[in-house]
Amino acid sequence: MTYEDALKASKKIGASKAEGLPLLAMTISTLALVHAINPMLAFDGAVKLGLTAAQVRNLDPVSLGDLMFV
Repeated sequence: MTYEDALKASKKIGASKAEGLPLLAMTISTLALVHAINPMLAFDGAVKLGLTAAQVRNLDPVSLGDLMFV
């Protein structure tokens, strides 16, 4: 599932019911507003590493940026 598809699914499902990749896309989208990251690249990196939304939320800013280069 691509970032765009996961984000569309999260908006369709809603924040309270999102889980898995839609929740990950929503989390990264929100973090991208605060940190200078490309959400599509960070999403792809998190998926490649098998990270969950909870694990991504606990990353420090440098590690979050490193997701773009996985």
